[in-house]
Amino acid sequence: MASKKITHEELRDELRAGKTTREISDQYGMSQRVVQRRVKNLKDSGFDPANDRDYNNPENQLVSGYSTLVRHKHKDDSSTGRVMEWVKTNVHISKQVETAGAIVESMIEEIKPLPVIPFKNTVATTDQFTVIPIGDPHIGLMTWSKEVGEDWDIKIADRVYRKVFKRLLSNLPDTEECILVNTGDFFHADNIQGETSRSKHKLDLDGRHGKWLDAGFVVIRMFIDACLRKYKKVEFINVPGNHDDILGRAIGSYVWQLYRDNPRIEVQKGDSPFQYVKRGKVLLGFAHGHTCKLSSLPGKMADDQFKLWGKTTYRHWITGHVHHNSWTQFKEHPGCKVETVGIIPPKDAYAHGGAYGAARGIQGIIFDKKIGYSPKRIEETVRAND
Repeated sequence: MASKKITHEELRDELRAGKTTREISDQYGMSQRVVQRRVKNLKDSGFDPANDRDYNNPENQLVSGYSTLVRHKHKDDSSTGRVMEWVKTNVHISKQVETAGAIVESMIEEIKPLPVIPFKNTVATTDQFTVIPIGDPHIGLMTWSKEVGEDWDIKIADRVYRKVFKRLLSNLPDTEECILVNTGDFFHADNIQGETSRSKHKLDLDGRHGKWLDAGFVVIRMFIDACLRKYKKVEFINVPGNHDDILGRAIGSYVWQLYRDNPRIEVQKGDSPFQYVKRGKVLLGFAHGHTCKLSSLPGKMADDQFKLWGKTTYRHWITGHVHHNSWTQFKEHPGCKVETVGIIPPKDAYAHGGAYGAARGIQGIIFDKKIGYSPKRIEETVRAND
């Protein structure tokens, strides 16, 4: 039987008649899977075929069920009295993240830009450039030494990051440009419930969300201001992580808004989980590392940036997420390396219980625009007196 397109109203009529999706698909010559999808869309929009009703569910919320309370006028009277109805909905997580992100961005637009920070340093080389990946800061994390061997909270994080970052910058060469990268999970949690937005994991936090939100914005300004004083050009690459879908993206808007009057800084806000920069013969990719396997990243770069891939001789990914340093060249992709970077915060209770752990620190990587390969690394670890 030749298929014919079933209209929206025809589908409602068939469902009202009690027909199954198999019967409808046979009658109209359609795939049963297509009919099932159409039925699901109807139900999501508020149509209840069992009761032949259209429920006025809130926008962007999917109907997950209906409840009806019927009160009879008298105990032995079957006549219907008051009827009350509930619609149980479920907001799709992607819509939550998208809507919340838009709200945060609109709030950030009210921020007044900072005065321009003047450059007073000297440029030692224009052939090289520096990349500083900030590995998973997890601002807001709290740990207890009796449980994990190390105390950590917002005040400790602020103090340690300032000391370690200052030491790192003092040891790095005065290249003309620095690429500062938030590799994701800048904030430990993403909402007032102290959870990740997607997985709803409960996290160990230092106080209410406003406390660690304020602290995080202070820390990111410290990073960028220090780089603007040392380097003539700064590019900030923002990559949201799995701990901060919403706030991680908000960091990009916040930084862009604060420094938009400073011509020496460029900002990639973090709209995509994959960010790229090209300098001379070097092509770099940045990702948090939670959306795909590390072994897939070289192919992703070749697919996304095929023109730049052909114009470069050295290609390199920098990611976070795994909380330790590694540097891999996959056999099937000899033209690209993938690097994961370490972090400064200590293990949380989950990582400690799982026996995870690695050296804590931060690094600066110096690439040569002309030859690219064998980049130099300056590492700075967390010390006992920090």
